[in-house]
Amino acid sequence: MPKLAKRFFVAAAAFAGVIALVLLCINLYLQSGGVQQRLRTAVERSLGTEIKIRNTSYTPWGGLSLRGLSIPDPTAPERNIVEASGVRVRFLLWPLLQQRFIVREALLIEPTLIVRQAADGNWILPLPSRRPKDVEVPGAPAGPSIKGPSFRGEVDGIRLTEGTVVFIDAKSRPVLSLEKVDIDAKVLDGRKAEGTFYVARMEVSGSLKPNKIGGPFTWDGTVLDFPDIKGMLAGGNLTASYRLDTGSEPSYALSANLAGVMLKKLFEDAHVEPGKTDGQLQGTLNLTGDPRHSDSVAGKGHFELISARLRPMEFLVKLGELFQIDELQLLKLHDAKVDLTIGNERVTIDDLILKSENLIITGTGPIKFNGKLDLDARLLVNAKLQKQLKGLLGENFVESEIPEYRQVTFEVTGKVDNPQTNLLEKITGVKMGGGVPGILKNLFQSIPTQKKKTGDKKDAEK
Repeated sequence: MPKLAKRFFVAAAAFAGVIALVLLCINLYLQSGGVQQRLRTAVERSLGTEIKIRNTSYTPWGGLSLRGLSIPDPTAPERNIVEASGVRVRFLLWPLLQQRFIVREALLIEPTLIVRQAADGNWILPLPSRRPKDVEVPGAPAGPSIKGPSFRGEVDGIRLTEGTVVFIDAKSRPVLSLEKVDIDAKVLDGRKAEGTFYVARMEVSGSLKPNKIGGPFTWDGTVLDFPDIKGMLAGGNLTASYRLDTGSEPSYALSANLAGVMLKKLFEDAHVEPGKTDGQLQGTLNLTGDPRHSDSVAGKGHFELISARLRPMEFLVKLGELFQIDELQLLKLHDAKVDLTIGNERVTIDDLILKSENLIITGTGPIKFNGKLDLDARLLVNAKLQKQLKGLLGENFVESEIPEYRQVTFEVTGKVDNPQTNLLEKITGVKMGGGVPGILKNLFQSIPTQKKKTGDKKDAEK
């Protein structure tokens, strides 16, 4: 081997040995008890809460890797409120030796945030609070005795990928979940930040399933602001803004707009058989409140259905089948809207109207947050539909304020997932004895019906 080549390989081997030795020294330095405690203290002071880190390692190409990061639940230290499978930190090495931990970028891998509701109804949110840098973190585990100042943490950028956020109520039921959350933020002076976020999938109470939600955000140390949120809901467009104030009196404000939401897809997402349901939903919703207290939510909503077809209440469907009235089997609505007021732990229907060619249904009343209904409603039918019902209308039908329409009032009670009503009793004037099924059975036995084709029968059963 030529002397020049031999010297080159010797130099390369020596250089590689030096690099390996440096990496070993850096790893030993970073994993020493004193440095671990200083790093932990720097991060805790930046976040405003206690954290736990299982172990660390360092490579020049991957930076500092923290594995097993977690933040304990303040109400139950045996469980965590935040977990991340790993964190990769790119930082400047030389300032570290000068007690400065300058992070160019911190990447959180598959983090999970669990927000729980306490038994008293309050939500336990990991809201950071301002705290002077020289104040120790309460409840932090005692670390090794360290002489000299601890690290001063400085973070330039934070990224989060494949994250999950779950809100769990006092009965351990998930009420809101966010999946595949990505965040890319630039940290500004102090504790301010700005960046973008993206949520691939969201689920609200197992029913509403918005997706592809994203937009810009800002954080000034107290206020988290999402001014321009865009996403999709059941094939339609969702636009919104959200502002969260984490100051001494936390509050939030949400404003949302819907357009082109497909009713059939909305029913399917809620695990409800849509049948022949069709049409679109549009509307607005505005909410404010304290994020820690569910009973503080208040706001207004207005929604409309466009070219909608809905299956009415079951006994109206049966009456439609009985008298061969298509309109009672499937309402083709040309005017459908509802105005809502939210407050006092209930959604109050201020004005509901469902209007087809010959029939109108209106309603008002509260729907409590626990799902209980107490609605006052009216059914109005015009002269044409009265004639088709062949005198079945009971004496409770009276004149209405709309010419040619007669009306009957009724109540809707029970719960959202199992509503009850006395409308059939009001329509027929017959006291409910054996319940709706028994009366309908007697009606079917006393009045002959025409046979239908197989296809028509299947459509009616949907």
